[in-house]
Amino acid sequence: MRPVSRRRVLQGGAVTATAVTGVAGSPFAGFGGLVQAAPRGTVPDSAWEELNRSLTGTLIRPEDDGYNTWGHPQNLRYDAKRPAGVAVCHTARDVRTAVLWAARTGVHLAARSGGHSYGGYSATTGLLVDLGQLDRVRVDRREGTVTVGAGARNTDLYNALQPFGAALSAGRCPTVGISGLTLGGGFGFSSRMLGLTCDSLLRTTVVTAAGNLLESDAVRHSDLFWACRGGGGGNFGINTEFTFRTTPVDRVSVYQLDWDWEDVPAAFAAVQALVMAAPNAFSCRIGGGAAGRTRKEIRSRRTLSALGQYFGPADELRELLDPVLRAARPQRVLIENRTFWQAKDFFYHSVPSGRYAVSSRYLDRPLPERGVEAFVDAVDVWPGSSNPDGAGMAMFAWGGAIGDTGPRETAFWHRSARFLLATETTWAEQDPPSLVRANLAWLNALNHALEPYDNGYAYQNFIDPALRDWKRAYYGGNYPRLTEVKHAYDPGDLFRFRQSITG
Repeated sequence: MRPVSRRRVLQGGAVTATAVTGVAGSPFAGFGGLVQAAPRGTVPDSAWEELNRSLTGTLIRPEDDGYNTWGHPQNLRYDAKRPAGVAVCHTARDVRTAVLWAARTGVHLAARSGGHSYGGYSATTGLLVDLGQLDRVRVDRREGTVTVGAGARNTDLYNALQPFGAALSAGRCPTVGISGLTLGGGFGFSSRMLGLTCDSLLRTTVVTAAGNLLESDAVRHSDLFWACRGGGGGNFGINTEFTFRTTPVDRVSVYQLDWDWEDVPAAFAAVQALVMAAPNAFSCRIGGGAAGRTRKEIRSRRTLSALGQYFGPADELRELLDPVLRAARPQRVLIENRTFWQAKDFFYHSVPSGRYAVSSRYLDRPLPERGVEAFVDAVDVWPGSSNPDGAGMAMFAWGGAIGDTGPRETAFWHRSARFLLATETTWAEQDPPSLVRANLAWLNALNHALEPYDNGYAYQNFIDPALRDWKRAYYGGNYPRLTEVKHAYDPGDLFRFRQSITG
């Protein structure tokens, strides 16, 4: 087995990229048609061996050392979906080789950068194309840009940009892949000030179903570039590189407010009122829930908190927060000046671990008292689980610079919403199936109770296999154009999963 390359960060050089169409050198370069996915086990070992010989990187099969490390999805709810092979790609040409091999053999393929697909769509029983080694980050100080490999994570991006005092709006979870984050929109605590992650995208390189490596931007393959800014990952090809515009950053202030559970209604009302009037420089996440296995544990571990960032000094932030502090007195108040990078560390938080389900919805106005009461009532009857992440609800302030871009300028439709609301529940391997079903039923009941207050849309990066009208919910009025892009670049539907765009 070939060794896996180490992570590396390159800084300071000018960023250049070359568009390559029909790259020579792959043993599958001459294949022009697509076939249906072959059932697992029908592809002979000789075909897998051919793929292994053609890769600069490594092909890992179930019998190989390391398979248990490379074969698991991040959401272990989908752990039964194990790949027949993992192509650990070291170059864009490796990605192209894997794509053409899957097209020739009919083996289903899925791409994985960070692997944080909530719906398990970065897993497959066929060929998993792992991009984790394409993690170089190159900063061009003169141009004010950063070029990022598709396998880079939030922490790789931030570590590379910090010496240059520049940033873009990226996510909170340190291990989330920049690729999936960008393709589905991408938001964080800087988004109301800097826009979404996809709003900073200047160009991206994509391996298409035909095996072409296409550089797309506002001029070259502009329809594909439009789709890559919010059209969701895994739909049009496999992106191997992204170049973003950066913004200088320096000092900010942060806050965290923690309340007693009895203060949920007053705190939610006050925080939402502040968000509706706050400047773009202010961000917020308010949420809470419970954890535990028994009713006693759950009641003793109910929490509610609000936290966020302000592009300004702490004294101005305290003044902004004063109406909230007076309306619902917190147990704990933290309001401090930080550097942008200290704030990033303060916010770092991983997505749920183990097994979980997440749903989302957008709101055009604050969640009314009845909706907050539905959340409180739901937490009080949550069936519990052995997963320490528990269950709950989080509401993120939307608006600000997110709305400066029109809903049709990029593929990201949700520009006019004021809040993004996410609900989740978690469980562990040792929990019995009856408890898992109870958790999913609990989440469904909470979502049903909140449905009267949303605008009918949902966040495509919180992808939810249980969402029925997902085409409209994720993509709104942009879905017809997305199908045209799909037909143009993947007419045989090579890149497909349960909620993929069809041509």
